[in-house]
Amino acid sequence: MSSFDDSLFVDRVKKLKGFEKLLQPQTRQSVMVIEAAPDMGKTWLVGKMRQLCQNPTINAPVAHIDFRNPREIHEIQDVLGLVRLLRNKLDSDAYFEPLNDAISNFTVSDLGSGTRELAGLRQKIENFFNLDELQGLCFDLGIVYDNLAGDTLFAKSRSLAAYCLRRDMVKLLVDACTAVRPEVDWREGLDDFWAGAGTAVAPSDNAPLRADSEMERRHAERQISNAFFTSMAAVLVDKQPVVLLFDAHEAAPPEAQRWLRDELLPRLGDEPLKDLVVILTGRKTPDLTDLAIKSLIVETDLAPFVEADIREYFEERRHITDLDIRTIILTSGGVPGALAMMADHAMPTAVDDDDFFSDL
Repeated sequence: MSSFDDSLFVDRVKKLKGFEKLLQPQTRQSVMVIEAAPDMGKTWLVGKMRQLCQNPTINAPVAHIDFRNPREIHEIQDVLGLVRLLRNKLDSDAYFEPLNDAISNFTVSDLGSGTRELAGLRQKIENFFNLDELQGLCFDLGIVYDNLAGDTLFAKSRSLAAYCLRRDMVKLLVDACTAVRPEVDWREGLDDFWAGAGTAVAPSDNAPLRADSEMERRHAERQISNAFFTSMAAVLVDKQPVVLLFDAHEAAPPEAQRWLRDELLPRLGDEPLKDLVVILTGRKTPDLTDLAIKSLIVETDLAPFVEADIREYFEERRHITDLDIRTIILTSGGVPGALAMMADHAMPTAVDDDDFFSDL
């Protein structure tokens, strides 16, 4: 029962009503954690939840990530990849400018084609400013210093030049540098740039983090995460609720598991994210008892199908009759995945394989 088909969906009414309850603004809880054994229908339940979000009466932005999906798993080996994928699935580009800026700050490694002159400007910034002075320069320009990539003067200078290039702020940067160090000719070598030769390279959506150390990587991930949640808060102002569905937690890369537990879930207690709903499923789910948001979490499981469910599935959904339901119950244990396999085998085949040998 892996590929969701609404026409075959059976039972789980209470779980779906609980999900709909989470979507109500007056509901205190905002997280549902579903732990169940293999083949119990976790993925199908998540598929039904996603479908409900798309119902016109709800119309909630939803991002669904299945950590077993081979096409997506290579994208989410780190925090940057997971955040990018969530952004893309939410399909609300207008709200994610803070995140896109942060990603550009920490991934763009080149100032762009035709901008060698700006490399010279960057070199002068490095030569004539120390880190404290560079922080003051950023303050004068209205730039958040901590959002610039790197910890070294070289890295910060490069990131500042790239930031100003992307936002058409190069003249403002030159003027600010001139105000602080008037003895330096900051406009030297920029004639071609002023003439329009310099163009920025758009950041690639698969560009890796630019970090020279583990400390820099963690700093970059923290800033990118902060920007993601700032963007999410903006989405929630206009569209609430927003739903994040995470399936098969046990298959998630360690960095993704860490981000979910240490970054996403703890922030759900913050007012700007109070209308963000998170569903987390898995054969094994994380222990969240030590989180401050414990009161926001609903933990549940999935029980095997009972006889009424099995009859509905075989007779009404799969249109298979004249079966020994009692034997099916005993054989399957009411496990949805096992029932689906039995139904598949019971369905008549379109072509009898024996026909191939009938004329031999």
